[in-house]
Amino acid sequence: MRSIAGFFAVCLFVSRASAETFTETFTGGSNHGGWSFGTTNGRIDAVGGNPGAFFHDPFVDTFAPQPRTAWGVESEFTGNYRQRNVTAVGVDLAIFHVDFSAAERPLTVMLISDNGTPNNFNDDWAAYQMGDVNVPTPGEGWRSFTFEIPSQSPALPAGWSTIAFGPNSPPSPDWNDVITDVDQLRFFYGNPEFFFIFQGWDLGLDNPSMTTQATFTRGDVNCDGAVNNFDIDAFVLALSDPAAYAAVYPNCDIASADVSVDGNVNNFDIDPFVACVAAGRCP
Repeated sequence: MRSIAGFFAVCLFVSRASAETFTETFTGGSNHGGWSFGTTNGRIDAVGGNPGAFFHDPFVDTFAPQPRTAWGVESEFTGNYRQRNVTAVGVDLAIFHVDFSAAERPLTVMLISDNGTPNNFNDDWAAYQMGDVNVPTPGEGWRSFTFEIPSQSPALPAGWSTIAFGPNSPPSPDWNDVITDVDQLRFFYGNPEFFFIFQGWDLGLDNPSMTTQATFTRGDVNCDGAVNNFDIDAFVLALSDPAAYAAVYPNCDIASADVSVDGNVNNFDIDPFVACVAAGRCP
């Protein structure tokens, strides 16, 4: 195994960038996740977004707009957030017109659970976090929002609350139930515990996004769940040709080869990697 060090005489630098963001831009009429404001008036306009195409609903009669994914549609925005290590969600919003006022409404993110009964809305509930940035008012243009999602938290995180949507919602909803099975991603204009008057709204939605962070174990370069001799070929490939490594091991994270934990994959990882393999784990 020491021959690895002799084979690579030149230090190879690789950036540790394992976060991935999926963004729906609505280009070409695409609408992954079935985003809407809950009406049948919505359409995708080819121009006017942030930039380009965007989802436009010219008339939403509601007390609080709630852009959301469609019920029963599996997408990048739903499912097991913990398993995928979701770290953030985002969206761009614009208000073109409102009858009275949209002022002083912070945007809230909501993770919705159907409580295991997709056809019964009387037991649905949500975990939510109210942000500290207000939705834009007419004339202010587009505003971007990002919410951190603590998907690895074992309990309801600080700053998060739960809300029931029906009489049969669980009295003590469990954060773990929703974070491992998000049935709908929704945003809410304001505090969902408050009452607002009904108004007519002309609304825009663009660039809903989901950011995930690849999880990895140092030394398990072929991501088979163990640190052993079977990782050697993968380590050599990560060191010599990062692009080829990504192609051969698409579900792995090259950061697993950074066993020296200096932020790079290079010759300085060789001796620590050898030690990891010999021990069957990295310290």
